Amino acid sequence: NEETVLLIEKELALTTHHGNRVFAYECDIGKRDEVYRLVGQIQKDVGEITMLINNAAILSSKSITDMTDEEFSRCLNVNLFAAYWLIRQILPSMKKRNHGHIVTMLGTTAVFGMGNFADICTSKFGLVGLMESVDHELTLGGFDGIYTTAAVSHYVKTGLYQLAKTCFNPLVPPLTIDYAAKKIMHGILINRKFVCVPRFYYLVPLVKGILPSRAFLILLNTFINPKISVYVRGGPYDKSSRRNSLSPPVNGGPLIGNHHCIPRQRNHVSACE
Repeated sequence: NEETVLLIEKELALTTHHGNRVFAYECDIGKRDEVYRLVGQIQKDVGEITMLINNAAILSSKSITDMTDEEFSRCLNVNLFAAYWLIRQILPSMKKRNHGHIVTMLGTTAVFGMGNFADICTSKFGLVGLMESVDHELTLGGFDGIYTTAAVSHYVKTGLYQLAKTCFNPLVPPLTIDYAAKKIMHGILINRKFVCVPRFYYLVPLVKGILPSRAFLILLNTFINPKISVYVRGGPYDKSSRRNSLSPPVNGGPLIGNHHCIPRQRNHVSACE
């Protein structure tokens, strides 16, 4: 997270002359009390938050029988419960103004369950339900100025999936950070509820629903290696990931500032892992 803060400070130096300000905070978002404390601090320092981006993700990359209870619980706390805690704390102020946007990053683990990914798949499937429920609740309440966006992207070249390889790679290689960010940002700016990058992921739920379960599993086993190598903090790929990629994910907290790409002025917070 120290590297993230340094990057933000560098961006601050470049944008100060435009009248923008960037704030950086550190927080273990896997702990409820720290999340509540931080949201209160942000509201005190900056003001009410009008854009929330839930982007936290950790995983153990282990078989469900090899995974410890602590690893599974930690994944749910960071990936799922942190999003719930943040939404619960920030949504009331959005409702008062009928203005805001909640964005949650899902990934392919929210589309289908994969072996050795029980922890992150459980958390991401939970996020799908959370986002759909929040969106429906806002509709029932008549809050037409508060938007939700759930984004599913293919593997992105980050520390988390630096070594991920599947049979799709020749046709759909891992996405660059810039490409994925631009596509997802476009979906956010036009208030799209669901964004898939690339677009063929829109078809996965349809294919999954039409095909017999055994046929879908055959496709999954054919194109997805159930033992994808991923970065795990302290794991065998720790040092190489740090050398050959962007800094790997570390347990961090919300980042907040005014984003000049968004037509309406919004304070936004991103829970980054």
